[in-house]
Amino acid sequence: MNRLRHRWAAWWGGVRRRFGAGGRDALDGGDSGRAVIEVVILGVLVLIPTIYLLIGVLRVQAATLAVNQAARDAGRAMDAAPSTSVGLERAREIAGIALRDQHVPADGVTVTVVSVGGDCGGSEVAPSQTPGDTYDICVVVPLTLPGVPSVVTGSRNTVTGVYTVHVGELREGK
Repeated sequence: MNRLRHRWAAWWGGVRRRFGAGGRDALDGGDSGRAVIEVVILGVLVLIPTIYLLIGVLRVQAATLAVNQAARDAGRAMDAAPSTSVGLERAREIAGIALRDQHVPADGVTVTVVSVGGDCGGSEVAPSQTPGDTYDICVVVPLTLPGVPSVVTGSRNTVTGVYTVHVGELREGK
């Protein structure tokens, strides 16, 4: 029994030397878990805004890619259409499909035709199917950020995609 007590005392002495002279208090974590609470609170205070910012940036990026794809698809549909009225109808439908494919709401989408390099919010031009003509197809989608009320942003933010259509020289039937 004496030998066991001696081993225990030697082990306990090593523990006291390693963790300080506090003995059991040093082993128990003298600050009673305050460090854990501080890490959790600071982690939450830093993590939540970082995740929110990341979600906002990713939402804008996804909408930008989706709108560019919608403009490209709408322009190609316009070029391949048999007439301008059918082309505009197809362009609007295809733009909506391309947006929904990328999980971007297609409500409020506008598809306009403007002169090359023109402002998408400016005056529209009449598209033509004459070989060699060029014009821009603009797809504009309103974008709302999660958790941001419209009072803060003012009007709704929009994302715009532009595709320049070059009417082909080798169109069938022309």
